[in-house]
Amino acid sequence: MVFSSPLFLFIFLPAVLGVYYLAPGRAKNYVLIAFSLAFYFWGEPSFVFVVLGSTLFDWLVVRAMHATTGHGRRKFLVFLGVLANVGILVYFKYMNFFADAVSALLVDLGLNPFVLAKIALPIGVSFVVFEKITYLVDVYRDVGKPARNFADYLLYVFFFPKLLAGPIIKYHDIADQLKRREHNLPNIQAGLSRFAVGLAKKVLIADTLAEVADFSFAADPATLGPFFAWLGVICFTFQIYFDFSGYSDMAIGLARMFGFRLLENFNLPYISSNFTEFWRRWHISLSSWIRDYLYIPLGGNRVATGRMYFNLWFCFVLSGLWHGANWTFVLWGVYHGVFLVLDKLFWLRQGARLPKAVNIGATFFFLVLGWTLFRATDIGHFAGYMRAMLGLAADPAAFKYLTANIWFYLVLAAVLSLAPAWGRLWRLLPRYRAFALRVEFELSCSLALMLLVMGKLAALTFNPFIYFRF
Repeated sequence: MVFSSPLFLFIFLPAVLGVYYLAPGRAKNYVLIAFSLAFYFWGEPSFVFVVLGSTLFDWLVVRAMHATTGHGRRKFLVFLGVLANVGILVYFKYMNFFADAVSALLVDLGLNPFVLAKIALPIGVSFVVFEKITYLVDVYRDVGKPARNFADYLLYVFFFPKLLAGPIIKYHDIADQLKRREHNLPNIQAGLSRFAVGLAKKVLIADTLAEVADFSFAADPATLGPFFAWLGVICFTFQIYFDFSGYSDMAIGLARMFGFRLLENFNLPYISSNFTEFWRRWHISLSSWIRDYLYIPLGGNRVATGRMYFNLWFCFVLSGLWHGANWTFVLWGVYHGVFLVLDKLFWLRQGARLPKAVNIGATFFFLVLGWTLFRATDIGHFAGYMRAMLGLAADPAAFKYLTANIWFYLVLAAVLSLAPAWGRLWRLLPRYRAFALRVEFELSCSLALMLLVMGKLAALTFNPFIYFRF
């Protein structure tokens, strides 16, 4: 079930809000559990039982770990819990990838390959597994406490706003909110406004630019001229940002309607002056996860300089693999890892001598090249697409795809991505204005956005979120 679908907007969301606010205080969490399970069951009726079973396993492991003081036993239990969750991720996400690689190797050796039945990739499996690992590791480190009951942990895992594509939330960040939170009109109004902004990002901007991006990457690269090849990857650059940040906005807005305050996941990443800054602004919850649960355990900055650079690079190779079981994602991780190492080696110092606009432009250019690798279907497709981007032939046929609608949303995406203060325009309203006037203004803007979205949805076919694949 997608947040931008009529089923969610007109049936599921009104139903869960109505039942939730009618339920007495103690029952509200159970209402959210029931609707969250139904939400996930709608899209993954078989995998939901796997997650339920592993959630119960986590709960029992953490209880046993918290009840013992023996360091060796605690270490064994957390290892067992993490191994079980990683096993789920490896089986559902990477088993086909590994099997294809081994089969190709057997063919090269003149042996018969083995055939493995295709394993379906459950929606949001990476996000679910990463959150469950944070709970196990944080309790082991005494950073967080065990959930007070199984229902709290179940709600943490299945809470539908962030279930399918994050943000990746740590249990101890919302533990208190699971016990008590505010239910009032300002939260509903703020949540609705944030949800409307995210929905507009997805439906009006991301889905419009997807028309060009999808067409260019689906075409034979040999038939593409440089103009349309560059246009396609630039459209994808903005599409993936507005698609994913739009989902995060909707998740944060939905959670706010139920009194939860989730952490931000994006902060204008395309105004970054280098790759290090980009990863502080892009998919912040994943960057934090990599730092806390991979980079620091590998030694972080406490090891020798060469080892530190390798650890940093290796973490982003794994980040690339996390995005998908394809060599293009692995190489995308390698690519970003190299630039992060180069930042530490010299670019953070050298770049400080250049105008900020030059740094932003250079970083954006290399990010676009990286997105080409990310979007390509395989290495051969990437190589062909790069040849098209570097071609010198004119491409007049491409101009027929640049309708006024495409131009408008492409320019709008660039302005919203690169203007540092766009996300804070609401602050232009004088702070001394009455709350009622601000509410009226924000609600009017939200309703206007919703009307635009409804009009677009009526004319479009279903278009899922990009990060549902990860």
